[in-house]
Amino acid sequence: MMGLCYCWGLVTLCMFFLITAVIMNFQAAILVTLVGIVASAPISDKLDILNKGTIEQAHSLINKILEDVPKAHAAWINNKGLTLGDNTIRLQMKYLKSVIPSAPVLQNISNISSMETCLADMVKGLQLHLNLLNEIIKKLAQTDQVNVLKNEIQELRSLIKKLQKQAGFDPSNHAKDEQSQTLVHDLHKHLTTEFMIQVAAHLTLQQLQDFSCDVLRSFLSIRRMTSNMSMAENPKTVQLCINAAGL
Repeated sequence: MMGLCYCWGLVTLCMFFLITAVIMNFQAAILVTLVGIVASAPISDKLDILNKGTIEQAHSLINKILEDVPKAHAAWINNKGLTLGDNTIRLQMKYLKSVIPSAPVLQNISNISSMETCLADMVKGLQLHLNLLNEIIKKLAQTDQVNVLKNEIQELRSLIKKLQKQAGFDPSNHAKDEQSQTLVHDLHKHLTTEFMIQVAAHLTLQQLQDFSCDVLRSFLSIRRMTSNMSMAENPKTVQLCINAAGL
């Protein structure tokens, strides 16, 4: 009799664990499904939350950055062979390009997940170029044009962080790029001649221009998906981006 009770108790215990496992798997499946739904959900709800004034400010600022990059380049670079949009790269430029961190590639915005990633990468990319400019300034005389550009980058970064907050995105969900930070920190070791310093400044401003064009395209996408926002664009900055892309 005791053996029968023991067996029955064992069966009951096994059934309990089996039912618990089924419930946990079911809950996990629901969670995964919900995460998938959120990740692929349309972004109209998030766009409605975003302050249109902040979007307009950021859009205006990225246009200013695109206009001011050539001004900073003209004030900083005195080597006639280094011009924005020129894809002819010397051996020294190839070498330096390998030690200058690349900017993040911005995702096309189609849902909440891609919008969150895109905004986070904008912040990373802007901070990267700010850090690069600060490193080069240690070797190259600071100019008013470069200072203006730095302030605009910092202001745009703050506006995008404000958009992240408005949308309820958590920036801590996106890991820091430790490798890029190390490369920026070590950049001064490679700037051993005046020419190398000039090349580093040129490549940084060229990359900033390219990245800024990507940011502009992303903001145009946000504006296009946001109701009651005009689509008029600055023809000057559009042409700058066309020239930068070599089209």
